Amino acid sequence: MLVLVTGGTGFVGSHATQALINAGHEVRLLARTPSKVDTVFRPHGMRPSEVVQGDITDAESVAAAVDGCDAVVHAAAVVATGPAAEAEVRSTNFVGAQNVFDAAVAAGCDPIINISSSAALFPYVENPVTPDHPVGTTPTAYGQTKAQAERYARGLQDAGHPVTTFYPTGILGPHDPAGGELMAALVLWITQGLPTGGMSSGYVDVRDIAAAIVAAMQPGQGARRYLLWGTHATNVEMVAALKAATGRDNVRSFKVPRFFMQGWGKAGDLARKYGQDLLLTSEGFDYMYNFYPGDQSATEDELGVHFRPLEDTVADALLWLHETGKLDGKHVGKLAIT
Repeated sequence: MLVLVTGGTGFVGSHATQALINAGHEVRLLARTPSKVDTVFRPHGMRPSEVVQGDITDAESVAAAVDGCDAVVHAAAVVATGPAAEAEVRSTNFVGAQNVFDAAVAAGCDPIINISSSAALFPYVENPVTPDHPVGTTPTAYGQTKAQAERYARGLQDAGHPVTTFYPTGILGPHDPAGGELMAALVLWITQGLPTGGMSSGYVDVRDIAAAIVAAMQPGQGARRYLLWGTHATNVEMVAALKAATGRDNVRSFKVPRFFMQGWGKAGDLARKYGQDLLLTSEGFDYMYNFYPGDQSATEDELGVHFRPLEDTVADALLWLHETGKLDGKHVGKLAIT
């Protein structure tokens, strides 16, 4: 199949492109900056066969890129929570998703794979969360735009179009071209320590997301939804994974009272009104203390995707950070290059 991938120079998109090509598909990349392609795919030891310049916010360039394709993977989005990126998030994510979905439907693509987010379903009202969880009402720009795109995608699904949606949680693994916020957090945790005390999150390996995309690349399956929750881990369990991956017993952790984190989040809300970023907001606080496990049985049973252990994902991410000079050998312990 000829598959259009949006966001192919990003974390998920680059790994999905590699996995699709390895599975025998041809990939056409829609890229705002084609000059990034060689650099992004050098670590993968390959390059997509076709790259077209365009922007998901430009409906004409999206339609031109989709023309002739059998399927689409929409992985492009501005993934950021800082105040400086809010305008770009709001002007890109929903409009871009709408353009891609509309062009893919008009071209008769099957499947149309939508990389959504666990944020599109937050705050959670089901425990465990299921693939049919109601669309969320989170107040941040990223969460709102992903929720908007999710409502639009579900409308297409209800109308009978072959849209397959994936909901990943926090994405980790090697070869992150942009060095996203969670990878930056991983550097902070391994160098400075990780607060504990009732907090948890989900972590999924980017390579498992790519495997799910390849498994779903089958026409005629109709509308589908799958969780990519990966591992639901408390912060205490994340500290244990960091210790196991590095062999270091001195990975720091410090128990922080809930009221302190709540106050930090409120201060972060106020700071953002003045263009400052204190890393945490009230929504971030809510997410850490109200993250629920997910029912991934359909992902495993229907797609045959089995999520690798958190320790393995963390180890590969830390090794990559070390290889690229972002972490010293003392921080990655037994993973250090000798």
